[in-house]
Amino acid sequence: MDRRHFVLSGIALAAAASIGATLGIYGWRQSLSADDNNRELVLSAVLPALLYGALPEDATLAAAELARTKAAVNDFLLFLPLRQQQELHQLFNLLANRFSRLGMTGHLTQLADLSIQQRLALLDSWRDSYLEVLQQAYHGLRELLYGAYYGQPEHWQALAYTAPRFR
Repeated sequence: MDRRHFVLSGIALAAAASIGATLGIYGWRQSLSADDNNRELVLSAVLPALLYGALPEDATLAAAELARTKAAVNDFLLFLPLRQQQELHQLFNLLANRFSRLGMTGHLTQLADLSIQQRLALLDSWRDSYLEVLQQAYHGLRELLYGAYYGQPEHWQALAYTAPRFR
């Protein structure tokens, strides 16, 4: 990270924090339906980037795979411990909010409006970040989304995986 990017990220983070403090609890606490919308927005943006290369070339098949994976994520979230569910919901809300997204990504635009290469670069920067919270966000999203995608039996053949058989 060069000096200019570090300074701009610090300014953006400070601005997001000050705006968040002025908005108070009302701005950060949203209804459950808003959480679902935020999760949908973030998953729609991050899934194609994270699964880049694993999705089929055909756009309709890729869209069907993404829809199945989103459904698997939504089903799996209920089985996570409550603390992890809350952390993921908070991450989805932060990435859906314009000012907190600026602090976390350096972009004011929606994640879905970024190109796939920009999204991949963003995820790589989170993975390699010196901030542990960004690394945690990357690894949490990656494990959740990979588990939802590769946990589906139709993807096991590509991995040469055979499920264990029990008596």
